[in-house]
Amino acid sequence: MNYYIELTLMDSPDFSLYELWSKVYTQLHIAFVEHIDEQEKIPFGVSFPQYRINQQKKLGFLGTKIRIFANTENELQQLNLDKWLERLIDYVHITKPRDVPQAKITGHANYFRVNPKMNLQERIAHQAQRRNISLDEAKQHFKEYVEQPVIEPYTSLKSLSAKREENIDRFYRLYIGKFVADEAKDGEFGTYGLSRTTTVPEF
Repeated sequence: MNYYIELTLMDSPDFSLYELWSKVYTQLHIAFVEHIDEQEKIPFGVSFPQYRINQQKKLGFLGTKIRIFANTENELQQLNLDKWLERLIDYVHITKPRDVPQAKITGHANYFRVNPKMNLQERIAHQAQRRNISLDEAKQHFKEYVEQPVIEPYTSLKSLSAKREENIDRFYRLYIGKFVADEAKDGEFGTYGLSRTTTVPEF
């Protein structure tokens, strides 16, 4: 990953940071989908330089910045973010493509989609259906179960397929995890710019 664009979400009386993330990431996802290959992968990876998790409060934060990486400056220009974020231009600062500052790289990381496990009620219903027993019987199987909260930060995205099919706005949570990688690994990313195997530089 040799080039990047940085987006900064700005304070606004019109939207909370949470609402702005939802709007920005929905547009980024649409822009990314325009560039998928036969394997439904893209050449763009994202990072969140202010990403952090407060273990005590069990809360995650994306911060106010997102970087979009690519191997070439031309790929970033073809992404055409000015067009996709045109309606949000008063709320988001977009840099021109820049060289990744190799001397300032502090490491590499994977940002990836976290798939939350079923909650307790979903587990009970699933067990009842699978074993063909009542909900009360299924509940007995989980009386010792301690639910683990998902603490990774998330943004709510508008479901594009649901809107097309039913003409309604339906949102879903995109939970984003992070782990520090031992070394840089090249490759492609999913349509959210996330990957468990391909890294992005941290600086």
